[in-house]
Amino acid sequence: MSSNSLLVFVRLVPIISSTSSLWYAWDQYEQISLFRHAEMRSLSNQLLPRYFTAFFNRGAPRVLGLLATTAVSCGAILRYSPAALVRDSGAFPWYVAGISLAAAHLAWAPSILPLKNAIERDAKDKNVVHLERRLRLHVWRSLTVDLGAWICCIVATVKTFP
Repeated sequence: MSSNSLLVFVRLVPIISSTSSLWYAWDQYEQISLFRHAEMRSLSNQLLPRYFTAFFNRGAPRVLGLLATTAVSCGAILRYSPAALVRDSGAFPWYVAGISLAAAHLAWAPSILPLKNAIERDAKDKNVVHLERRLRLHVWRSLTVDLGAWICCIVATVKTFP
């Protein structure tokens, strides 16, 4: 792989990781939403504690990995790319915004984690209610910081290409 090809690939990493993060958020919504169906509510209240424990123990490292990849790759591009490539092209503020929005995903944790924890501790007949509240927050987080990071990474990358 030539040096130029490597630089192109490195500039694509934030798009790849933020796309994966956004896709994972959508998949998470689709999978967890199945527990909200009225005809499954009673069974869902029983299954959710075990499901959430397994789901989040496996999913959290993936999410954190994708967020870290987005933030670190944007930061590396800012740090190691020639100034003309990043600043003169107008990509700099977009990369900074991409880093900020990827990190802002974690700012939602104080709102979401108590709902996750309540379900994992088995809130009995309130598990689906907690799930619905958690999904509303998940959608807002996905549409603000996750989608925003993705858009910023795309704009930043496009601006660095001639």
